[in-house]
Amino acid sequence: MLRRLSLVFIWLAVVQASPLPKNHRTRQYYDHPAVQRYREYIQIDTSIEDNLKDAVEFWKRQADEIGLTFAVHRPAGLPVCVVTWVGGDPSLPSIMLNSHMDVVPADPLDWTYPPFSAHMDDEGNIYGRGTQDDKDVSIQYVEAIRKLRADNITLQRTLHITLMPDEETGGLNGMLPFVNTTEFAALNIGFALDEGLSTSDGNYVAMYQDRRPWILKYTTYGEGGHSVLMPEDSAMEKAQRLINMIMEWREEQIRVMRTKEPTDYSGYNSVNINVISGGLAANVIAKTITVMVDIRLGPTTDNDELLALAESWRSRSGNGTRMEFVRHVTESVATPIGDDNLYWLALRDAITETGSSLTPLVCPAATDMIPLRSRGVPSIGFSPKTHTISRIHTSDEYLNVHTFLKGIDVYVAILKKLGNV
Repeated sequence: MLRRLSLVFIWLAVVQASPLPKNHRTRQYYDHPAVQRYREYIQIDTSIEDNLKDAVEFWKRQADEIGLTFAVHRPAGLPVCVVTWVGGDPSLPSIMLNSHMDVVPADPLDWTYPPFSAHMDDEGNIYGRGTQDDKDVSIQYVEAIRKLRADNITLQRTLHITLMPDEETGGLNGMLPFVNTTEFAALNIGFALDEGLSTSDGNYVAMYQDRRPWILKYTTYGEGGHSVLMPEDSAMEKAQRLINMIMEWREEQIRVMRTKEPTDYSGYNSVNINVISGGLAANVIAKTITVMVDIRLGPTTDNDELLALAESWRSRSGNGTRMEFVRHVTESVATPIGDDNLYWLALRDAITETGSSLTPLVCPAATDMIPLRSRGVPSIGFSPKTHTISRIHTSDEYLNVHTFLKGIDVYVAILKKLGNV
């Protein structure tokens, strides 16, 4: 009996001391090549513009490993990377697989794990800025091509993986100038895929139109001086009136939103005040206050009516208030999703054959698809992130390793269809 108990205690001590049982469900994925590449890419902090050079080197290495051509274009200074797999019939319009290298900043104090560590926990959740937005899809693109080439599969259409440098700040040095270059024209794009949304179940969504982004900067002015004074119509008073009017309209939009389905982003506008700045010191009256407002216009919102509303906020806030646009997109073309769009049918059929459904949506945000669609390129936003809570632009952004790997197979199925339309 004592011998049997001793063996039990020894076994328990070994189990408690060994790290193997803790990660037994996910340990196998640490050495998975696709997971390693995904985590390596996440670990490049591309919220810092200077680090884009490291992302460029990463993508050059991926192209070289698979035997794909690699090019870097700089239409406005920043790098636009193009990784190309030439199809069996290069004369056919090609397929563009777009994503962006840049990510929004992340405050490490808000995260459970460092935001650029690509930490994988016991459940297989990989944490890091860009895991959902949108370094996942770019790695899934290239891993799907890697699989297809390993299986000696040749697609009729050429595939271009394109990687943009500044989607998060409006694409001013990336997609916007790139679509006007001869290099872009030479790609002969017939259809484009770009980033999409996560879903809570096992089905998928496809974004055929983006909202129009308006970012307005208001500056209010008033008399400065020592804080023992209380001048009338100060910059802060004007800012307060401005904020109150904007927030009142925001409440109206929230009431409309509550009448819609959770995934119906088409019938209302989103508005948020994201930056308020001004003042020199706690005991000095601020002479200027700046208020930054981010509005995403639904497809039915009239540009002129909203501009008149924004101007009324400026005039009613007080004399001298200034309004200027930081971003002002007035047109967002919709990609047809009917039976006459063969690319859409190919995408839909590929998803149906995996046993899931594909629901078309208006994108609640704005992506690099806006300039693509304006150039006449039919474009769909899609990401194979099922059973995933959206954490884009917030702390603890993550993607489960199983979801990531399944997404590669989903893209294999999609590329087989699109590449042979």
